[in-house]
Amino acid sequence: MNSGAFDEAAFDFLASDEGRASVAADRARSAAKAAGAEPARAEIDASVNVQHRLDEVRAAANPLLEAANPLLRMLADMPAMLDTSEAVSSLRTLLVREVALFQNLCEKADLPWKHMAVVRYCLCTALDEAANRTRWGGGGVWASQSLLITYEGEVDGGEKFFLLIGRMATDPQEYVDILEILYRVLGLGFEGRYSVVADGRRHLEQIRQRLWTLITGARDAIQPELSPHWRGAEPGKLPLLRSVPAWATGSFVFLLLFGLFAFYQYRLLTERNALEARILAIAKDEPASPQQRLRLSILLKNEIARGLLTVDEDDTRSVVVFRGDSMFRSGESRVLPEIEPVLDKVAREVARVGGRVTVTGHSDNQPIRRADIPNNLVLSEKRAAYVAQILVQRGTPADHIRSEGRGDAQPVAENTTPAGRSRNRRVEIAVTL
Repeated sequence: MNSGAFDEAAFDFLASDEGRASVAADRARSAAKAAGAEPARAEIDASVNVQHRLDEVRAAANPLLEAANPLLRMLADMPAMLDTSEAVSSLRTLLVREVALFQNLCEKADLPWKHMAVVRYCLCTALDEAANRTRWGGGGVWASQSLLITYEGEVDGGEKFFLLIGRMATDPQEYVDILEILYRVLGLGFEGRYSVVADGRRHLEQIRQRLWTLITGARDAIQPELSPHWRGAEPGKLPLLRSVPAWATGSFVFLLLFGLFAFYQYRLLTERNALEARILAIAKDEPASPQQRLRLSILLKNEIARGLLTVDEDDTRSVVVFRGDSMFRSGESRVLPEIEPVLDKVAREVARVGGRVTVTGHSDNQPIRRADIPNNLVLSEKRAAYVAQILVQRGTPADHIRSEGRGDAQPVAENTTPAGRSRNRRVEIAVTL
């Protein structure tokens, strides 16, 4: 399980300084309160039977897992369709409140704060990925207000999730409860950075098998010596035992060792089947599609989160939209210098995805009169052609791409207001499989 070099300084909750852990806790509580999702402790206790859940957490063999079970069920049951933005907002509020309740239960049960923080980080990362995969959460709708940004102020949880596995694996006796939860998260379909890696599913299965070995080893550690305080027979005593043939003694020892092996093999298989059954009881994994294609909404998630572009995507088509005001100067067809790195990144990712590409320029209805650009239709054509040229330079075959200008023929908003005209000035890159 190769998770790369681990930098403990990248995680506030793994630092040795207790003050830094306190600052991280305050930041998480402040972020949840700013999102309108963390009421006062008394309100939490009034809305759910906290004492009953706290008793269950304290009595559980794995208290962290018992506290995290509602979030694992939410991860398994992430809805495929939400019809309105209000429904999306309500779901996010519910998730943030449940994360706050998880933290509250861990604190009241006196669980190590570092353990709670690692599990919270990984659950937020997995829930964000599940939401981003849906139609209602893709294209940057969820990424800009993700749980990981709310609680940790980060967007690269898909990378750090596996760094944390590597850190926890160095001491499985200490972190076995955390490792069991991460094993379940992977079983519920989390992929992280391996979603865009060739043969990623094989790597994920290897990581799960390694986690299983660590968990069972920590839960059922066997002493290397069967009898560390044995003493041999003293000379002159037990003549009957000394008269037993060596082959009989060897046979007895062989049968004893074989019996021990069979016993522990049976016990290991029994516990594995029980753990698998508990995972399936949370929710059955949806069957994976035969082939996972690269998705621009994932490849460009950082640019989407920064508000530089949007991506509208389904199973057969992806549309990347640049706002013209942030991409070109008024009346110009060459992109602004500060947007060139973003366009370069988009061009390279479009080349990776493949397919047929159509670049379409759009404008508002304000008249333009220049010698080289007599009207808005010509301006939109020139802008589309310039973007198409960059795509070809970055690897998209020229015979797979075409550019066109629509002028003000296809507005997405009214041209009667400055805000509407700003939305209409845009360049769209449509990739069709």
